[in-house]
Formats: sequence, structure tokens, C-alpha cells
Amino acid sequence: MLYNKYDNLAKNYEDYLKKLRAEKDLNNYIKTLAVKMFSKEEAYTERLENYHKRYEDNDLYSSLEKLYELYYQIAREENCERSDEEIEQMLRAMSI
Repeated sequence: MLYNKYDNLAKNYEDYLKKLRAEKDLNNYIKTLAVKMFSKEEAYTERLENYHKRYEDNDLYSSLEKLYELYYQIAREENCERSDEEIEQMLRAMSI
């Protein structure tokens, strides 16, 4: 089987959708996920750079950029409302 660079992205998206559908509190889940993904601006920048390199040949990058921009804005709002210690506690709790 020939590896397609979109296979991993499609699998991750499928897993993400399954988790979203199973969640009872979507808003809290998305806020928590956003903080986990983008607790620092460097993580946001690095993720976009990686996706740009892989998917610059079509509209997929543009869609990913919009999605991650939303996550980043949510993470910034959540981080402003919480102390660094609270954020660290959240991240530890999510990795259990």
C-alpha cells in the first residue's frame, strides 16, 4: 500500500470527531483541548509551520489555519483567566 500524506491527518480527524460526539460538555472539552494544544504561542506557530510545509499545495492548509486560529484564540482567553499553576494542573489532569 502506498502511503498517502493525508492518511494520518484523516485518521486523526476521524478520532477527533469520535471524541467530540462522545463528549457531554463540548464547550469545556474544546476549551481544554485548545489550552492543551496551544498553551504557548510557540506551539501555535510551530503547528502552522509544519502543516504549511505538508499541505501548501491545496486548500487544506487554509482550513487548518482557520481551525487552529480559533483554538489559539480560545486558549489565549482561557490562559488569561487562569494562573500558570491552574493551567499546569489542567494539563496534568488531562494526561492521566
